[in-house]
Amino acid sequence: MIREETALKKLLKALCILGCAAICLSMDACQEKSTNARQFIIAYSITADPDSLDPQIADTLEAQLIVINLFEGLVRQDAGGHPVPGVAADWHISQDKTIYSFTLRPEACWSNGDPVTAEDFLFAWQRVLDPVTDSDEASAFYAIKNAEAIHQGTLPLSALGVYAEQQRLIVELAYPDPDFLITLTRAAAMPCQKAFFTSAGGQYGREADKLLCNGAFYLGKVGWVHNHILYLRQNPFYHGSAIPVPAGVNIAIQDTPEDVCQAISEGTVDCYALPCHALEQAQKSHLSLTAVGETVWGITFNTQDILLHSEAIRCALLSALERSFILQKVPDGCTAVSEIIPDTVTFNGNSYRSQAPSGAYPAYSPHAKEAFQKALSAFSVPHQLKLTILCADDADTQTIVNNMMQVWNDLTDTYVNKKAVPAENLSKELRSGNYQVMIAPLIAQNNSPEGILSLFTSDSPYSAAELSDPYYDDLLRSIQISAGPQALLSMIEAEQYISRKGIFYPLYAEKCCYACAPDVSGIIFHTYDRCIDFFFAAKT
Repeated sequence: MIREETALKKLLKALCILGCAAICLSMDACQEKSTNARQFIIAYSITADPDSLDPQIADTLEAQLIVINLFEGLVRQDAGGHPVPGVAADWHISQDKTIYSFTLRPEACWSNGDPVTAEDFLFAWQRVLDPVTDSDEASAFYAIKNAEAIHQGTLPLSALGVYAEQQRLIVELAYPDPDFLITLTRAAAMPCQKAFFTSAGGQYGREADKLLCNGAFYLGKVGWVHNHILYLRQNPFYHGSAIPVPAGVNIAIQDTPEDVCQAISEGTVDCYALPCHALEQAQKSHLSLTAVGETVWGITFNTQDILLHSEAIRCALLSALERSFILQKVPDGCTAVSEIIPDTVTFNGNSYRSQAPSGAYPAYSPHAKEAFQKALSAFSVPHQLKLTILCADDADTQTIVNNMMQVWNDLTDTYVNKKAVPAENLSKELRSGNYQVMIAPLIAQNNSPEGILSLFTSDSPYSAAELSDPYYDDLLRSIQISAGPQALLSMIEAEQYISRKGIFYPLYAEKCCYACAPDVSGIIFHTYDRCIDFFFAAKT
């Protein structure tokens, strides 16, 4: 590793400051374009105040959404979900696709005028993988050489296959990863300046003045009013290939609007995730709609529960369900599905579903009650049966759950309970592991079968089903290190394994989309991580 000399750092900082001044002076020459562009503020809202905006530990969608607007990674996502230059002006990939060499823009600066360096990325990624950090995002970086061993504590941070050479960052992968560049657009991949991080004294990312940003926007000293609002404003030290369009973004912290379409039409928010049932209303209101993929919802069992750890118990519960009965009514805008991986997911450029069989879940059986009693009798100590289903509080989901409860009450000769919570809380509940059965969404991080299947690995931060299964983990590793037909076979086996073991039972697929006001354009919606990039957001 070649460390930067102090003189070089001072020179780069001076260039950043001069560059900022030059941009300010040149604004007179293009006043009409820039002034008009910067007179408006985009309005958005989230439902919870982030615990931290430290990119390496941000563990909620709300926090990650804010992070990607305050920071800039080596690459960004364009409107089509493709990687485009960010802090990296360009990059080169070796023929075997295991060595990535990034050249950083020399004018890239932090919000205090310091230059952004390759070491800022190295330090950030070491933090993600350091077991002490306890980052939920660590497994996303396992493709990097030695990353998994470092995260497991068997190798030092210095063994990471990332090398900083002044304004050049070289990354060595353990195996080819076609989604590696997209991984670098995630919040956890954002840079971190070691000196500022250390000076924050353990409070990095918890207050506006404890955050150093390098993105298009930043938080001023009073930019974060906890539990009320965040004021994102243009970062005067940002020097990218384009100038951010809006003057800023106001992100209010409030409950989900009761009527999303009305909230957008009235200007309370300029865009928002659209509930399926509101699609027709949005079209009538002439709102702009952007599809961002498809999410499969299904019955998720907590495999660490003393009762539901039993495959026989899970399969008996599922085989008691007649799909035509429990799915008499699916939520508006959704379609019933029998597969974990939806139609929109691709593999090798083609629909994964066209290459893989379906329907491996336990089929309905009139003998489910006998199977359940037999499975229950296998417990050496009599088990007091208590079962609670966690679900979203909307009417359609509760209809499905009520149908399930009716069947399972008869199957178990006891009363099955129900706990309904706001839909936006389900991912947090899933990750907490504090449930028995849940009607849960599988929210993937990329448009690949592996992106969904990896939600069930032992080291997944999303802890789908709380599964800890060495055989399944090995299947996912074989997908990572193989390609073509062999990778496809492993994907098929992994999907069918989850289904036939009664770990996740698919119910319906929800088409996810965002709605924007008619006069708003340019907002980039990330397809699978649900983040929103306001860099090019414009109002007419």
